[in-house]
Amino acid sequence: MNYPIISTIMDYIQSQARNKIIFYSEDISDLKSVNIGLRISESIYNFKEPGRIPMRVSSELDKILHAAISNHDLFGKYLSIENLGILFEPALKIDFNRILDSYSQNNVLFVKWDGEMDVENIYFLTKENGIKINIKNVSHIAI
Repeated sequence: MNYPIISTIMDYIQSQARNKIIFYSEDISDLKSVNIGLRISESIYNFKEPGRIPMRVSSELDKILHAAISNHDLFGKYLSIENLGILFEPALKIDFNRILDSYSQNNVLFVKWDGEMDVENIYFLTKENGIKINIKNVSHIAI
């Protein structure tokens, strides 16, 4: 385990922030992460009514995320997510900021982020060609 990173995470978790979101790019040992793209794809594979897909995907996503909340010896209750591309499909109408907010209030939310970041925004893929997501109003760190 990388102790400076663990120390940074622990200091952040113990802060009084409303949200506890940790964006990371390199795997953190001992974290069980849920592959969102795979799990949502498996869930919606047999959906028959195209008009109802966004509502059903939202429901499936909540089930997947709630089931993936785990307990870690150091971090306590946490949720770790990766492979998030499917969440940005316009047809699914997923509110990514709602996910960040709601799943980081009572748990530590680890988000494996493969895109770019700056102080107030994360970018799915790149700043130039990606989707810009404002994260200014949610407490977070990037390690």
